[in-house]
Amino acid sequence: MTATSTEGPCQPWYRTLSMLALADPEDHVRELTDWMEHASARTEAPSAQSDWDDAYRWLRLAQGLRTITFDMSYDDGGMCSAGIDFDGVWTEMMEGWQLHHVRLGYLRAALEGFVRLLHPDAADPQQVIEAAGQQLHHRAEAWPLHAREVAEPLGGYSLDPMASGGKASVAAGVVQAIALHENAVQGRAGIPEPATDADARIFAAGHAEVCATKEACSVLLLGIQLLMAAANENRVAVFDDKYLLDGKWVPDSSGGSHWVDEEMPYSEYLAVLHLEPGEPPEL
Repeated sequence: MTATSTEGPCQPWYRTLSMLALADPEDHVRELTDWMEHASARTEAPSAQSDWDDAYRWLRLAQGLRTITFDMSYDDGGMCSAGIDFDGVWTEMMEGWQLHHVRLGYLRAALEGFVRLLHPDAADPQQVIEAAGQQLHHRAEAWPLHAREVAEPLGGYSLDPMASGGKASVAAGVVQAIALHENAVQGRAGIPEPATDADARIFAAGHAEVCATKEACSVLLLGIQLLMAAANENRVAVFDDKYLLDGKWVPDSSGGSHWVDEEMPYSEYLAVLHLEPGEPPEL
């Protein structure tokens, strides 16, 4: 028996573009954390800075997450090679799946912390993100590229069969991302296992579950960006400029993009920090 690892259909088009591609969550959260380090809450509440720091620390945890280690082997001394191969593939699957799940939990805590700080009277994150989206509707320069596209497929993983029938929005995506996390916390998420084909080879499975959790992480990050973009004029102070060490493709008003390899205000960087830098233009 041979163990075979396959990637699976987990690369949406917005992650495979040569320019303006959405970064993977581990890169996305690093850039958002960098932005947060140059901002603070602008409010007279005595605990505001402490509350900001608490929410920031959850984001910092998500940024610091690198690997999750599993060992799914059932070592009873009499394991056949088929069982060893199965447990080896299962171990790799669980490491990838749980990496996204743990990050999802940290990002949910960060998002909900910033919502409580900036909108203490709000009932839930959906209400706040929806309002932020409406506020930014006519400000194309502040709306993160691919935000709605990331949110759209998450409705298919909702526990509520009616949830996927509505119009895609970042707020709806945030709700579905939180539902995915809650599903796992409450023990209702199915744990995927490797699959065996007719030739007795072991294949990694659970690609849909891994992909859904990965996109859920991205939509929570985009939700935080919308929250900050809508708030940064009167509720959040942003300092300094961002130096683009390696450069980045940035969308322009014509629908194309241009290469930026210099400083830009952190307030402007918020709208593009989630994009992959891409290759620089040929000289």
